[in-house]
Amino acid sequence: MPASEHGFQTLPFVGLIGSGLVGTDPFDRRSFSGISYYFFSECRKQGLLADAFGCELGGWRRWLQLARAWHPNRNAWRMRYYLSDPYRHSLTRIMARKLHGQPPGRALLQVGAMLDGPAARAGGGYSYSYHDATIAMRLRNRFGSIGMSESFARRALAFERRVYQKIDRIFVMGDFVGRSFEQDFDIPPERIVNISHGANLDTIPDPADDKDYSIPEILFIAKEFDRKGGPALTRAFAKIRQTHPGAVLHVVGCVTPPPPDTPMQGVQWHGFLRKEIPAENERLQGLFKRCSVFALPSLYEPYGISVSEAMLYGLPAIITGDWGVAEKVEPGVSGFHVRPGHEDDIAAALGELLGNPAKAASMGRAARARAIDRFTWPNVIKRMREAIEAAAESPPLSSLQA
Repeated sequence: MPASEHGFQTLPFVGLIGSGLVGTDPFDRRSFSGISYYFFSECRKQGLLADAFGCELGGWRRWLQLARAWHPNRNAWRMRYYLSDPYRHSLTRIMARKLHGQPPGRALLQVGAMLDGPAARAGGGYSYSYHDATIAMRLRNRFGSIGMSESFARRALAFERRVYQKIDRIFVMGDFVGRSFEQDFDIPPERIVNISHGANLDTIPDPADDKDYSIPEILFIAKEFDRKGGPALTRAFAKIRQTHPGAVLHVVGCVTPPPPDTPMQGVQWHGFLRKEIPAENERLQGLFKRCSVFALPSLYEPYGISVSEAMLYGLPAIITGDWGVAEKVEPGVSGFHVRPGHEDDIAAALGELLGNPAKAASMGRAARARAIDRFTWPNVIKRMREAIEAAAESPPLSSLQA
């Protein structure tokens, strides 16, 4: 059980996750878009994880908070519920009960900032966290800020600021979110560590040396069709079919039917494919292997795990040039950046790849090489371990704030 020179244990840590917004079970494949399962599983494999807990508000307290947060817009109601101070303080109290009995000074790592992990722990100790975004990033985008008044937004920001001031190392998926911690929350850069993230795959696919990039098929994976840029992509695809009439766009992940105004010629709507269902996972893997291009021109996208998965399968990616996801793709090398909502940009990128299979193959190989280096969980957790060991040179913030 490693301990720092200051007498506090650095590893292993207890993992925390909470809320229906992020996840209530650390090892549920639905938690945190699947990230929680793979993240904590790899932590356990590498000996970093002592235990892990999830929590959620239930019973009459849940109904009371839902009533207080009510908004006629369902998405706004959801955010006003999950990001309210009373809800997050309730989660913290629930987690405190779950942590009762843990050894004094046990280190902890929380996913996100839906609760105050350091406050839930009895006594001091090292605290870590892992993030794909911050509330400040959410508030700067219309998909994340809907229904939030200025006063509500200030309170949500203040809650996260209080949590972050107690975290010894803030692990982030990329530099984009790291800059938000610096600029929006005044976190010193030495406490922020970019460890990237892995792909949500049980095994890394073998290289497909015989992959045929002349097949004019495109893969788009999105549960939220509008936010992920589906309308602009389908319009761009309709233009591309004028010069590539055999092209096919595969839409995966959407739980609702296509919007009425969606151009559907050449579009195959697969619905939501669950990886835990073997037959559905086989269909999804088949699409990754068959398609020549991956597209995710999101209007708001912190990091887009599906992009990493596609790159591991050797697909060049067309993604938004905004937000953190842009860090994944080197424009002109492993794919293209496009302006969010600009169908002409998307159509031009699609045309360049569908019209030049050799270029698509070259970019696909570069995409896979980049993903192998940056987007596998063993490498991510190894980087995190190194940062935690380095953090032991200083006493935990909890001991300084006591």
